Amino acid sequence: MNNDMVTVYLYDTLDKNKLIGTTTVSRGSELLVGQTYIKPADGLYGTPMFDEDQLRWFGMTKEEWLKSDHLNGGKPVDKPTSQQTLIANLMKQNAELQKQVKTQATVNATMMKSIAELKSETK
Repeated sequence: MNNDMVTVYLYDTLDKNKLIGTTTVSRGSELLVGQTYIKPADGLYGTPMFDEDQLRWFGMTKEEWLKSDHLNGGKPVDKPTSQQTLIANLMKQNAELQKQVKTQATVNATMMKSIAELKSETK
């Protein structure tokens, strides 16, 4: 990036001022709504949000982030729902059945080989 260009941080004014990206503009450009020159601080967890009154970015603490479901919009996670528990149990059961099927296929192949050997010996 040349010295005449600077990074601008973009935030969504319709969604809690969440960081949505960056762009570059000419130094001294007038910024539009939802843009700032202020870089989000390192160490913010979750999606950083811009406080227009304090002119700073904020996010979750590491502890809050670890307690949240990062893949489900940051909603707090207390314990698995009954549906999540059921799905986990079914996945475990499925893995066990797949292992049994593989073992049975090996047994079947061994038996077929033995039968074929016996047939060839009797001829």
